Amino acid sequence: MALLGRLARISLLWKFALVNLIPILLLGVVLQHYLQSRVSERAVSDATKRALSVSRSEVERYLSEHDLKYGLTRQEMLALDETLAHPDNRRHVQSITVWNRSLKVVYSPRRREINRRVPLSNPVRLAMRGQVVSNRSGSSLDVYVPLWLESSHRPAGAVQISVAYSKIEAGVRGRTNNYSLLIFLGLAVLYGIMFRIVAGASKTLRRQAEVNEHQALHDALTDLPNRTLFHDRVHQALASARREHVAAAVMIMDLDRFKEVNDTLGHASGDELLKQVGLRLRDSLRESDTVARLGGDEFGVLLPKVVDAEAAVAVARKLRTTLEEPFTLHGLALRMEASIGIALFPDHGSDVQSLLQRADVAMYVAKEHPSGCEVYARERDEYSPDRLTLLTELRRAIDRGQLFLHYQPKADLRTGDIQGVEALVRWQHPERGMIPPDEFIPPAQKTGVITPLTMFVLDEALRQCRTWALQGMELCVAVNLSTRNLLDVHLPDTVGELLARWEVPARLLELEITESTILADPVRAMQILSRLDEMGIRLAIDDFGTGYSSLAYLKRLPVDELKIDKSFILGMEENENDAVIVRSTIDLGRNLGLRVVAEGVETAKAWNRLVSLGCDIAQGYYLSRPVPADQLTEWLRERAATPRERRLRSA
Repeated sequence: MALLGRLARISLLWKFALVNLIPILLLGVVLQHYLQSRVSERAVSDATKRALSVSRSEVERYLSEHDLKYGLTRQEMLALDETLAHPDNRRHVQSITVWNRSLKVVYSPRRREINRRVPLSNPVRLAMRGQVVSNRSGSSLDVYVPLWLESSHRPAGAVQISVAYSKIEAGVRGRTNNYSLLIFLGLAVLYGIMFRIVAGASKTLRRQAEVNEHQALHDALTDLPNRTLFHDRVHQALASARREHVAAAVMIMDLDRFKEVNDTLGHASGDELLKQVGLRLRDSLRESDTVARLGGDEFGVLLPKVVDAEAAVAVARKLRTTLEEPFTLHGLALRMEASIGIALFPDHGSDVQSLLQRADVAMYVAKEHPSGCEVYARERDEYSPDRLTLLTELRRAIDRGQLFLHYQPKADLRTGDIQGVEALVRWQHPERGMIPPDEFIPPAQKTGVITPLTMFVLDEALRQCRTWALQGMELCVAVNLSTRNLLDVHLPDTVGELLARWEVPARLLELEITESTILADPVRAMQILSRLDEMGIRLAIDDFGTGYSSLAYLKRLPVDELKIDKSFILGMEENENDAVIVRSTIDLGRNLGLRVVAEGVETAKAWNRLVSLGCDIAQGYYLSRPVPADQLTEWLRERAATPRERRLRSA
């Protein structure tokens, strides 16, 4: 197990080297064994051939069938002795024994064996049949050769030639060692070549793998970490911060007006700018920090350790200051600005996705503020899960009757007479209780939920308007419209159908729109407003002074009323600038022939100040808070029975 553990830790190349060394060694052993056997066989074959040659050339010439039958003469034996003693034969041949067909020895260097009969052995039997047989016996190699004498058709006898096998074996061993050395050298060279080839391929593959990994984890344009690597580093930083009980910060940065660079100078210049931005951001951070390009002109910044939100904001401001230094593109000096959103661990999230999502939310908030960098705040998150859930529940609330209207009266500042009411929606949630309009109306305005919500308010307000008319109280009801409502080409037809349904004259309905709503699409807004005006519906611009509408455009709008935003009314008693704005708006409305309504009137001093400025209508807590329809009905009856002078003093 330990060996396997160590093997798992070594490189792939050395694994290949170790794994392939074993079969190479086995191959060498097999080849050596095979070679040894072949060399041994060849040596035995050579020895056999030599013995056969000795028998044919040196023995048979001294023998005849008569000799084999009656025995050799002394001269013939001496001739055979000399043959055996010849230098060429003495080195290899140890002895020669000749038998006749009767298995009687007719010649042997050991004279005492002559004329003896020997038992019939298998080699001798085979030799008598005409076969050459080799048989190893101890340190000798015995070769049995048939004797073919004269013209007989069968061997006349047999010759046993004993060869010294030790010399053969020494020769075999020497040649085997030489050949084995060559084999192992060849295998070693082959193994080395294979190792070198594999090592080169492994190195190439490793480099390619490193390149592929780098490309997979880095942006091709800026060479900064990409979204995948950034997510991984954030994950690791959160794990470390969790262990060490420290804070970490994630930032999402978006370049402002980058599209203008692409549109004006071309995408090549935009790419060059992104390279310079990435390099400058990287040089402005610590080694432990990470800056990544997440896509387009969006960058991510990770601060793995940060003291608090103020420290993170300080880094964000440093980055913005760094980017404000001019960039040079084709001889042009460009100043860039960035919007930065910040989310902190663990305050704003405990995982990568939640931190990035909330940093992104903060970045979009930063785009709307001059500071350019914002820390995530839950109350400004229009995309939080709670708000998404709330929108889902709002759709059901419309159908289940959880919504109802409150009404806030508007009075003539000079006479105190009630001129109309504004319908304001309220939500009584079965579990959360009363939900303020500021929590569900803004997110609803950015989704399709605002359309059924507005239709509910219009329908309920016109129903109540009809109820008051039947009770002898003719009141104009005002309803707020969102951008989606105003840009709906079917809005005039829908409003007309509701007016007809409740038999309410168009003059008793007032629709309030904001300056930003009109500016979303001025051409279409003008078309829709013109159609509503032709129907006799009253139109008002709500929260006037908080937008950026053009006065030249304003004078062409078919509106009847300007409503001054309550922030100016509430501040005009202490802030002279607010008082100037209120006075200027009243003068503007009078010059354009419009009625001017002041929202947020909460004191008698403000009421009297507005009277002196020539304002027409007042709406606010000083007159009445928004109340349910039945409560407002009772209030209206009591007020109608009150003398005008008293009404003015109490209102």
